Amino acid sequence: MTKRTIEFYRVVQYGTEREFVADPTDAEIVRRLTGQKTITVSVREMFRDLTHGFIQWSEILPPRKK
Repeated sequence: MTKRTIEFYRVVQYGTEREFVADPTDAEIVRRLTGQKTITVSVREMFRDLTHGFIQWSEILPPRKK
């Protein structure tokens, strides 16, 4: 079985750094599981641990503002 990589990005909002899942489908799944739109290091670690390393995380640049 191949590993699954979920991309996320960081933005600073009102002086606070926040992490968001990049793909809307993945973001909705994470939101339904956690009850939050943002993720944290501990949330990423829990997903990795729960899936025994099947889910990996990759940080990407934030989307450009229009």
